[in-house]
Amino acid sequence: MKKTTEKLPEISWVNVFTSSIPGVSHNTYFSDSMQREIGYAVYVPPGYDFKPSPAAAVKLQERYPVTYWLHGKGGDESMGFDIKLFNFFHKAVTEGKIRPALLVCPNCGSFSMFCDSYDKTIMGETILIKELIPLIDATYMTIAGRSGRAIEGFSMGGFGAIKSAFKFPEMFSSVVTYGASLHDLDSVSSGRPEVFERMFGARNDYFQQNSPYILAQKNATFIRKNLKLKFINGTLDFTLQNNLKLNSHLDKLGINYDFKLLDGYKHIPIPYYETEGLNGFIFHSQNFGPVHSKKGLIGNINLYNNHS
Repeated sequence: MKKTTEKLPEISWVNVFTSSIPGVSHNTYFSDSMQREIGYAVYVPPGYDFKPSPAAAVKLQERYPVTYWLHGKGGDESMGFDIKLFNFFHKAVTEGKIRPALLVCPNCGSFSMFCDSYDKTIMGETILIKELIPLIDATYMTIAGRSGRAIEGFSMGGFGAIKSAFKFPEMFSSVVTYGASLHDLDSVSSGRPEVFERMFGARNDYFQQNSPYILAQKNATFIRKNLKLKFINGTLDFTLQNNLKLNSHLDKLGINYDFKLLDGYKHIPIPYYETEGLNGFIFHSQNFGPVHSKKGLIGNINLYNNHS
């Protein structure tokens, strides 16, 4: 008997929310690839000054690194708000545990896997890589390069973070995943047939162009030298086996990574962030490029409390 394919919901591209955390805002932009308004959320740290001067005129010591947080399946730009991500990040900044930075939550489509669909009607990758990141760098006082840009995500967002970093390793300094759905061809075609059909046209070759396994091998030399990786998973999380499978693949490629296993943790984001969110933020902070001041280079780690 043929397995019935789940019907995917319509994607909601703008999801307004309000937050009591200072510095958090919900915004929209017009996507050329999607020909519609798309929402995103941004946190700016205390002391951030919205200067009217052009981005090119802002001095390096006045710029901030950025962490991009990618939502899970069924999520959108408001998911970070729902799991109190901004609270965790703001607390880390204001307590001096991480370098002041921006936190950006994109909406790349609730089931896109942060890929462009085979028929170009859902442009999850283009939204992030070619539209939103350039927009953030043009609009905010960011360090617009790999040394000032990190990416992380939960579940499908973990897949998106790893896939994006492996496909465009020149764009990111570090990656952290929580309960990442690190699908390969077998698991996505059998475990997520509705997504495999809608996003990849049920075409093996098209999925493989977006497979972290293939991309890791393709860009292994650059990844080994330049990209820091951290995977966090729970013993009761259904994503664990695929995490271990990707880790084994990275071992064979000689790509180093940190891996932390949390006993008894299931596929629920808040417990992950309550336990390991701060350490993930610190991981990014330590792997951003050196801090600059008006007096010159002053290092990138020793200014902040190191919590392991």
